[in-house]
Amino acid sequence: MSDDFKNQRDRYMAFSLAAADLLVEVDTDFRIVKTVGATQALLSNLASEVAGSDVCDIFILADRSFARRLLQRAQRLGRIEPCSLRLDQGDKPPLLINLGACHLPTQNNHTFLSLTVLSNVVLPSLDATSGLLDSSGFQDVANRVLDSDAAKAPRVMKMVRLKGLSTAVRGLPKQQAHALLGEIGSVLRAQSLGGTSAARLSAEEFSYLPPAHGDVSTPESLSREFKAVAVAAGLAENSFVPTVMSLELATGNLDKESVARALSFAVTNFCKPEKTAVRSLEESLKSAMAETVKHFDSIRNLIEDSNFSLFYQPVVSLKDRKIHHYEALMRFADGRSPYETIRVSEQLGLMQDFDLAVCKKAVEMLQARPDVSIAVNLSGASVETEAFRESLRQLLMPHRDLTNHLMFELTESSEIKELDAVGTFLRWLRRTGYQVCLDDFGAGAAAYAYLRSFDVDYVKIDGPFLKDARDNPRQRALIRSVSSLCTELKTEVIAEMIEDEDMVDLCVEMGIGFGQGYHLGRPKPLMMSTPDMANGRRKGFVDGWG
Repeated sequence: MSDDFKNQRDRYMAFSLAAADLLVEVDTDFRIVKTVGATQALLSNLASEVAGSDVCDIFILADRSFARRLLQRAQRLGRIEPCSLRLDQGDKPPLLINLGACHLPTQNNHTFLSLTVLSNVVLPSLDATSGLLDSSGFQDVANRVLDSDAAKAPRVMKMVRLKGLSTAVRGLPKQQAHALLGEIGSVLRAQSLGGTSAARLSAEEFSYLPPAHGDVSTPESLSREFKAVAVAAGLAENSFVPTVMSLELATGNLDKESVARALSFAVTNFCKPEKTAVRSLEESLKSAMAETVKHFDSIRNLIEDSNFSLFYQPVVSLKDRKIHHYEALMRFADGRSPYETIRVSEQLGLMQDFDLAVCKKAVEMLQARPDVSIAVNLSGASVETEAFRESLRQLLMPHRDLTNHLMFELTESSEIKELDAVGTFLRWLRRTGYQVCLDDFGAGAAAYAYLRSFDVDYVKIDGPFLKDARDNPRQRALIRSVSSLCTELKTEVIAEMIEDEDMVDLCVEMGIGFGQGYHLGRPKPLMMSTPDMANGRRKGFVDGWG
């Protein structure tokens, strides 16, 4: 080794040791040659015991391919930007570290690694298979990065589409498919800022934030890497064809809210191949605003023209399988998603108009079909608004004869902050004779606060919350406690998303009296007559429902 390279190596090790917790020297095959520092504390072994082992094995399984790719880059380029990885700690939680690497072209071509423990850093949640962020996590990271030091912030966001990946993954055994996604994730993480700024946006769409300085990736280099990944997985090299685009991240005079909105639109838009991709935040914001106006006009027209229909799904007694009532569900002739339409309506402040329009349709149906009972959904965003509450009062006042046939389900799609005002309104509904159901119980953190604040006749257990109870004793115990609490409160419990008879039996065993789901009846445009349920009394109020 020449004195020049020896001096370089010694300087690197000296500077690294001053800041790092552990230095590792590896050979050309990434086998550990020597360690200096907290070897036993971080690797649970003495320095002599780890010598000769693959350095990538010190990381958790999901990070090993990524670590190898970083070291290969260090061999090619001489060094890498520090990246965050997770050290395997056996039975203990992984330890987050910053990995640096420097390769010196000496006689033995060794690479020198520095590992620094990041004790006060929380790593975003990463997918266990690919090691990538999801779309929401990626947007959070991007917004934080852009809100930090402008000199250190990335200048572009790279968007990568791997056309054909879905087909390739479906054609592989599960273990090989997971390995393929892990390799793809490692390619993108190796290009990303800190190794933690890459995401899988959808089945074939990905994105990453490159470092502000030192981004060496090109569409051609990425294409070569993805071809190599495909071949290594036993696929043809063109099994998935990458398309790489860049979104300029110059924020200009945009405020934080506008930047977040522009990023969200750009990411969502990229996941729709039929859409024209935007090239800058400014263009994205303009497109987002135009899209918002388009959505507003479209939804406003739906409401004004009453251009939607109601389908009715039965809610039945699990004791005798008699239909107790129907839940009214929106359907659109043009096939648009009810969930997405409701979500956008809430964002645009149109949910109040939608809820009122649904209530009007339900009232009209009950006037024509006094032999049935219907529950309609009310968004938390709607009932928080005094104008909506007054409009609903005015709608209901002429129809006191419908109190035994109309129920209101309060949904948790939007958090309710005005608990007192909403509670007063719900008490008015119940005094008038209408029943009230607390929907989506278990879907959010506010459920118990609502149950404490609102007097209700029914609590509907959220479907995914219920499904988890199949194999999760803790979940079953929680639902039993809810059922027991509701019994004390003289409140009935409804379970949704019941898909088979085993789920019916489980619900009965947990003390749930009513059920809803495809196994018990699908939503249909027509209803059968419901039994006369007006023989019981409810918490001292008026006759009706049972």
